Amino acid sequence: MAFIRVGYFEDVKGAGTLLIDVDDEGLRTLIAWFQSATSDPKTTISDCPGSVIQSGLHVDLSRAPDDTGLVRTAENEFVWQRSEEGWAEVIDKLAAMESGACHQYLEGPSDDVQVMASIGEYGHSWWRRHGG
Repeated sequence: MAFIRVGYFEDVKGAGTLLIDVDDEGLRTLIAWFQSATSDPKTTISDCPGSVIQSGLHVDLSRAPDDTGLVRTAENEFVWQRSEEGWAEVIDKLAAMESGACHQYLEGPSDDVQVMASIGEYGHSWWRRHGG
C-alpha cells in the first residue's frame, strides 16, 4: 500500500514547511496523480489516492497562468498555485527521487512556506511523534 503523508510543520529544515513524505509506491502514485490532477483548474491534495493529510490541514492546488507557489491563506490552509510549466517542474523533481532516500524542495516563485517532498527520511515513527 502506498505511503503518502502530508503535513505542515513550523520548523522542518529550519523553516515552515509543507512536508509530503512518501515511500516508493507512494512516490509513483503521487507522480501519476500530479500528472492528471494538475491538468484540472483546481483540486485539493486530499484528493490524491491513499494520501493521509494532517488533521485540520487543507491545501488547494490550482493551475493558472501566474506561477505563484504555495500561499498561506489561514493558519492551516494553503493554495498551491503553479503554471503548467511549474507543475511540470514539480513532477520532474518528484521523478528524480526514484533513486532512493532523499528530499526535494518543490519551490515556486513566491512561496510563503517551503514545500518539501521526502522519501526514506521520515517514515511511520517520525509521523507518530510529530504528525499530530
